[in-house]
Amino acid sequence: MSELTNLTDRISHLRGRKGSSPVLQGGGLEPRPSKTARARSPERRFATDYFMVFVYALLGVAVLTQFVLIVCFDIL
Repeated sequence: MSELTNLTDRISHLRGRKGSSPVLQGGGLEPRPSKTARARSPERRFATDYFMVFVYALLGVAVLTQFVLIVCFDIL
């Protein structure tokens, strides 16, 4: 075997070998899930966040109050 001069040559040599590590082949450590496995798994739904419901309600009340005040001061 010829002497490999740098790390890039060594990695290229290891990628070319049959049965080499999946990490070197670019596959990563874990196998990719098949398309059918992804299609079967239902999308996870988030739990109801009561704090955000409260914040949006408070924002709505504030905006409504601003419009009411603008209309009242414009008439008076």
